[in-house]
Amino acid sequence: MVIAVLGERLIDLVPGSTSSTDDHSIAYRAIPGGSPANVALGLLRLGVDPLLLARSGDDLFSDRLDQHMSDAGLVSNGVIRVGGLAMLAVCARTPDGAMTYTFYHRDSPDLSWTPTDLGSALALMKSSNVCAWHTGSLVSWLGDGVPALLAAWQQTADNGDITLSYDPNARPAAQSAEIMRSYAEQFIDAAHIVKASDEDIAYMYPHADMADVCARWAESGPALVVMTKGRGGALAWRKGRPPIAVPGYRVTVVDTVGAGDTISAALLAQLVDESGSSTSRKIADMTDNELQGVLARACAAAALTCSRAGAQPPTSTEVDFFLDSGAAVEVD
Repeated sequence: MVIAVLGERLIDLVPGSTSSTDDHSIAYRAIPGGSPANVALGLLRLGVDPLLLARSGDDLFSDRLDQHMSDAGLVSNGVIRVGGLAMLAVCARTPDGAMTYTFYHRDSPDLSWTPTDLGSALALMKSSNVCAWHTGSLVSWLGDGVPALLAAWQQTADNGDITLSYDPNARPAAQSAEIMRSYAEQFIDAAHIVKASDEDIAYMYPHADMADVCARWAESGPALVVMTKGRGGALAWRKGRPPIAVPGYRVTVVDTVGAGDTISAALLAQLVDESGSSTSRKIADMTDNELQGVLARACAAAALTCSRAGAQPPTSTEVDFFLDSGAAVEVD
């Protein structure tokens, strides 16, 4: 089973300790990341074959991203080499372990997908027998490549032969809520699986009830809408059915980088049907208990990611051990 993931790769500059020689300086670690790239890594570690589709710069950080892919076992045949600078995300840690981000993307190729690039990506998907395509985050609402990406997304939806998965992954400092919401809703309408955090929805719909937003999304087209709530677990909606809730799991949080991406990967790994077009029917036919099991496993995988520095999603074996060993304690 091959799942395509299209979007940005970037360098997360994560704060470490204060410099011993200057109390006003902070040491940063350069960690390869980017929401779509994290999803691809999560899929790989869960036993799914990912096809990462990206546009690459040619600076030293771009080389670091390439090396990270190679070290992780991700193939690079879907990376288009166009030159420029790798995107940077300067991270700040909040008291609860969450991260805020400031993005530096000028002269970065990640957000400038062209119709020609997307034509090549779609052709590679077809020749690779891709059964699902995940996208989202900055590439879907920031930069001059969004209209071309949206057109390719909607055309793929019209073709009806692969599963489409979307995560808006809102970043308030990078785009206005109005523009982000406008683009995100168009991606959501054509998607089969949508995952969004409560923070994503609160930013894009500041005056709306978040549950009402998710229920409306589920009625508009997606077979499944999942809202994550951090330590509070997740809620899921299917058209015409009441929402399903699962709790989160207790871990010592190092940071939350990649947690939401891990949930996206875990949902895809469990839900996507190899024929692609049958995924919506598979989701609709699941019992509430079966779907709760899928959501619980995704939340367990995300909890393990939060117990590590940076986006380091777990393997299937690690998730199994966490759930079976008694270490997985639900949050009250």
